[in-house]
Amino acid sequence: MQAQAMESRERIDGKVNESRAAALLGLSTQKLRRLSAESGLGQPDVESGGAQLVFTYAELYRLCRLATEAGS
Repeated sequence: MQAQAMESRERIDGKVNESRAAALLGLSTQKLRRLSAESGLGQPDVESGGAQLVFTYAELYRLCRLATEAGS
């Protein structure tokens, strides 16, 4: 039940945590963090004390484009 509440909150906030973002982009969390640092996309998640990143859907789109360009 708690996982459903968290997923609902993420959808309402319009943000995706780094583990979900990595899965959606087909990257490891380590590669996602590196790409995030290089691009300046993503924000520290306040609820995790900044230990994890969160991304808006617009940032995910930009990260997806960057990841495909880097892979080409």
